[in-house]
Amino acid sequence: MPAPQPDRFARPSADADRSIRDQRRSTALGRTLSVLSIGLLFFAPAASRAESMVMLLAPRVLETIGATTFDERGEIVGQSSLEIEAEASGLRRMRVAMVIEGGGTNLSQAILTPIEAAGAATGEIALRIVEERSQATTAEGISFPLLFIDHRIGRVSCYPADQASSAGQHVYIPGEDRVVNVPMQLLFMPLVRNEVDSLRFQIATCAPGPMLHQMIAVRGNKVRRDGRDVVEIEYRPDFGEVVAWLASRLLPSFSFWFDAKNGQYLGHRMPLHREGPEVLLVRNGLAPPDIGVD
Repeated sequence: MPAPQPDRFARPSADADRSIRDQRRSTALGRTLSVLSIGLLFFAPAASRAESMVMLLAPRVLETIGATTFDERGEIVGQSSLEIEAEASGLRRMRVAMVIEGGGTNLSQAILTPIEAAGAATGEIALRIVEERSQATTAEGISFPLLFIDHRIGRVSCYPADQASSAGQHVYIPGEDRVVNVPMQLLFMPLVRNEVDSLRFQIATCAPGPMLHQMIAVRGNKVRRDGRDVVEIEYRPDFGEVVAWLASRLLPSFSFWFDAKNGQYLGHRMPLHREGPEVLLVRNGLAPPDIGVD
């Protein structure tokens, strides 16, 4: 995958101030969240002890997955990749590159640490997220702010693209830290395995400053294609039971697809960045119809 530029993925300065430049318009999801979201933007003292409360299960096989990038019309527009590797320290590093040739990129990575967890089956490794970061670039080469989530101190930060002044804006995560931006295919494993019917979590955005949004993921359709059972996991903003009916009809949803038998990642659909476009990544060797997207 393309290597993240050092200045984009360097550790942000601890002394960064809270100013941030005006941002551009949002995608449909961003605009909806701005109007209806329970997004949280405030500056609270850091908790005495902060860490992610989400337990993830590491895949049994660590691999680099090549993926073909499709646009909304089903046309091939680039090549993307997902990679999870074990470092000498024992940490796991996950990298995701969503690429449209000549049309922008979204580079993300997450650092995860193994933990002891009673819920993990024999031979499985449970992981906790240590940090996440992502940054997108438009087709015109304009970079969005760097989004940095430090789960060690429970803080979400947005840094201007140039980072020349180390300017940044920050929000501390209130209550339990259930923010998951990058390793979603690991988060969704209990749904794929039919262990739960829904998962509630949060995502962080920089729109226009750091915000947290409540999300819900549910198991969707299951289809059989070429001898493989494919399960779709849908996720969207979560506004609780009161407006669930309305939200399900007005709010956009995005999806991941997995092999229902072994949990193998097959593809996912989401915006490249908050101004769009929406892209579909499909594991190399497969096409959209192979995962139920016709």
